[in-house]
Amino acid sequence: RTQFPSQDGSEHVLMDYGRHQRRLLPALARTYAQAFAHLELLEQFDEVFSGRNDTDSTRQDLETVAAASKALSTWNALDILQVCREATGGQGFMAEHRMVGLRADLDVYATFEGDNNVLLQLVAKRLLSDYSKAFASPDFGTLAQYVVEQVGEVAINRGGLRGIAQKFTDFGSTARSIGFVREEEHQHQLLTDRVHTMIAKLANELRHSGKKDPVESERLFNRHQNDLIMAAKAHGELIQWEAFTSALNKIQDPQTKKVLTWLRDLFGFTLLEENLSWYMINGRLSSHRAEAITDYIDGRLLGRLKPHSLDLVDCFGLTEGLIRSDLAFGAEARRRESLKKEATK
Repeated sequence: RTQFPSQDGSEHVLMDYGRHQRRLLPALARTYAQAFAHLELLEQFDEVFSGRNDTDSTRQDLETVAAASKALSTWNALDILQVCREATGGQGFMAEHRMVGLRADLDVYATFEGDNNVLLQLVAKRLLSDYSKAFASPDFGTLAQYVVEQVGEVAINRGGLRGIAQKFTDFGSTARSIGFVREEEHQHQLLTDRVHTMIAKLANELRHSGKKDPVESERLFNRHQNDLIMAAKAHGELIQWEAFTSALNKIQDPQTKKVLTWLRDLFGFTLLEENLSWYMINGRLSSHRAEAITDYIDGRLLGRLKPHSLDLVDCFGLTEGLIRSDLAFGAEARRRESLKKEATK
């Protein structure tokens, strides 16, 4: 879609504008992350229901990942449709271009087959259960490290829930440079650390809840309900980042891998930027490094990805018959050209 003439008289496309790049490219990165996570979910589903790997544990894993994916995917779909509708102005509001209708059709899925907030509570319950099991009989080193950090009133800054009872790897509490955050290993550490720390804090807050006092248990749960949902959401986003990264490792073409790595980094950096207050409050990023994350998104990643935006969208194989909207296939350009011809008569 074009909008407003440039200095040379040609019309800008929307992606020429920094604001539209800021709104649309992170949405595209999130869509890729979701797509890769969905593929992994399908593989898990097949393994369980084909009987190749059908155990109580794998069924619980499948249920947890499905709940997180459903909640995040439906919310993201609604948000992205709204961004696209606004980006196309009044044309996007017209029924013939389908965006308003698609959003109306998708709206029910935020509560259909499970309210998204309820599903994320199920995810959080699973994470708390994993945390509890990890500390049911931890090795001495794990327990000692945990006690030291609790006594010192320092928030846990280690690996994710998957490794809590195995080995702690200390990357330091503050990212030292933007180069640090660009590293795949360190992005993963920052994202997993947030999930783990949130769950550890919740487990500590809820440790006194129990069957002896149902009223107090209900009060504690209600007090921390939003924190539970935020922790589960962070876990779902971590699953998406991991799926994107896993897919990158399977790509053979160097140029394709480079572009998709930029896109994965945009997804990861966007997650960090959205939660900068948490990372700064908990001492994971300094204010200088937090500012550098935003600068890197605006100054590097968006500019690198903008020339590839159409190719990245074309990868989904959305034909004209699937999209069924002239707005995506030059209708606006033809309309403007027609107006120019009328004006010159």
